[in-house]
Amino acid sequence: GGETTTTTTTWSLQAELLKVQDTIPICPTILSQHVAMGALRAGRAWVDTKLGAVVENQQMIRAALVGALGEENVKGGQGAIYLFAKLPVADDVAFVRALAADHGIVVIPGTSCGAPGHIRVSYANLRPEACKTAAARLREGLAVLVG
Repeated sequence: GGETTTTTTTWSLQAELLKVQDTIPICPTILSQHVAMGALRAGRAWVDTKLGAVVENQQMIRAALVGALGEENVKGGQGAIYLFAKLPVADDVAFVRALAADHGIVVIPGTSCGAPGHIRVSYANLRPEACKTAAARLREGLAVLVG
């Protein structure tokens, strides 16, 4: 009789995820390709119509942050759609929780972005009227939490 050898392959979640990750940047979905083509057809004029609102939002959020934390503690806004602000407290996660719970403002703790002691505040996806309300809440929240 013949002997039979079996080979056991070990399944690895990491290996399977690497397969998926590998295809994401090089194989965009059909839907993504159609969206990209639509954006190219729309051209720069569409972007220009939206840019004014983004700049207005950035100015409102920057003013709220600078007013509470100082110009030297606010970074970003040149080409990005968010600002980073250095907090005078170490626990940025607790700060963000208090800002959300007590003032209705949701921002990202810097710890999540590799910048402990900071917050990341996005401003691009709001209508200017909503951003004005958000900036007022942010200003109020910072005044209370920073002192």
